[in-house]
Amino acid sequence: MHTPGAIFRAALQAESPVQIIGAISANQALLAQRAGYRAIYLSGGGVAAGSLGMADLGVNTLDDVLTDVRRITDVCALPLTVDTRTPRRWASTPSCAIVAEGSG
Repeated sequence: MHTPGAIFRAALQAESPVQIIGAISANQALLAQRAGYRAIYLSGGGVAAGSLGMADLGVNTLDDVLTDVRRITDVCALPLTVDTRTPRRWASTPSCAIVAEGSG
């Protein structure tokens, strides 16, 4: 079985740079997969807008993001990159990479 990280590394070897498209829902992730993308990206702003219906004002919690990560990775095999301000809490998630943001 290939891990998301291994699939992402293989994509990097086959196509560099890898085009990563944003997907803020499981449906969008499946559409990206069907369109031939090799990886997807979930942003905190996407979670705020897509799941909470709000602007990205720092109101979404880590649990909000993890809920969307699980929804996406439960149905889509593409490697998922996620932005975060708390990288240590991501070790046990099914994402393949994180983008650590500065908080100030």
